[in-house]
Parts: sequence; structure tokens; C-alpha cells
Amino acid sequence: MGSFNLNDFIHLFITVVYIGGMIFMDLILLPTLKVLEPVQQGKLLGIVAKRFTITAWVCVVILLVTGYLKTPDGMLLNTSDSYGIILTIKHIFFLLMIIFGLVITLGIAPKLQKLAPQAGEKPSLEFLRNQKAVGLLSGTNMILGVGIIILASML
Repeated sequence: MGSFNLNDFIHLFITVVYIGGMIFMDLILLPTLKVLEPVQQGKLLGIVAKRFTITAWVCVVILLVTGYLKTPDGMLLNTSDSYGIILTIKHIFFLLMIIFGLVITLGIAPKLQKLAPQAGEKPSLEFLRNQKAVGLLSGTNMILGVGIIILASML
């Protein structure tokens, strides 16, 4: 039986919070919003998205630190064996998640807030386009997150 490693525990726990949060948002919250009126949908999603954005970015920072600390010496970008290749792919997936998260947080989300329809207004085409882009990027991030879990289980 192995010994308890606090860094490994933190890394795994934060992974669950981060990727589990994405799965909750994409598979539970977003489909459920359809039972609410559009104004209520926007209000609830705005509150949840703001809280999850903060949580997600805190998770990213913690994962970067704990992941770096748990990476064996010389293995950060080492592709000389299958372990290194899997670890490198896992790191590339995480980097892509960060990039997509930045696009959502700094690019698309501010546009959505600015373009959000008022009560009784129909959403503009640009608003709907940006909403679709967020859905696509967040769904892609969720798939990458599941890929990371698969890759981690192979290490």
C-alpha cells in the first residue's frame, strides 16, 4: 500500500472540481435552463458562470503548481518513452483547455454581457453566435478534460 501524498491528493481533488464542474455545467445545468424563461435563464447562467469562472481559474493555477511538482525530473516534455508521450499529450490537452478558457473568459463572455437582451427583447444574431461559440468551446474543454482523466489513468 502506498503512502499518502498531499500534493497528489490536492492535484486529484482539484481535477475533480475543475472537470466535474465542466461536466455539471454542460450536461446538467445548461439543458435544465430550458425550463426557465429567457430572462431567468440569463440571470441564473450569469451568476453560475461568474462563480464557476473564478473556481475554474483558481483550479488552473493550483493544477499548474501541483502538476509541476508531481512531474518526475526530466519528464516535463520528454517523449522518449510511452510514459513521457502520454504525459506530454496530457499537458498539451491542459494547455488547450487554458487557451480555450482564456478565449471564453477574456473574449466571448464580455461580448455576451454587453449583447445580453433586456426583458422582452429578442437576442441578437451576434449574441446567439457568441453563445454558440461558448457552448462549443466549453464542450470541447469538457471533452479534453475527460481525455486528461483517461490519459492520467494510463500513467
